[in-house]
Amino acid sequence: MRVALAGARGLLGGWLIATTVSSLTGPAGLAAWSAAGMGGLNRVAITLPEIVGAALFALEPTMFTGFALLLATLLVAMIVHIRIGEGPWHLAAYALVAAVLLYVTRRTMSAEVERLR
Repeated sequence: MRVALAGARGLLGGWLIATTVSSLTGPAGLAAWSAAGMGGLNRVAITLPEIVGAALFALEPTMFTGFALLLATLLVAMIVHIRIGEGPWHLAAYALVAAVLLYVTRRTMSAEVERLR
């Protein structure tokens, strides 16, 4: 079960990294950032913690730190999306999936510790 959960966290982290990098470098992403009034430094300040959080969330020892970074940056990204008139529903879905994965991983880890006692 832990391998499947690690794979799911890795897939979510990889997906978030890929979408974040494309929003930083793609023409549509750059236009959206410009429409929100976000310059180059602001884009990096918002997206760098998201990339680091996604990478940390994929690894079991650092998943709590990664989740905290992901949640914080997804909330900021939701505010930016609302500011430019877009729906932040996909970001809410990412946060929900990450929370479910964190919860299930934590329960699985606790069950394994109990079984070893």
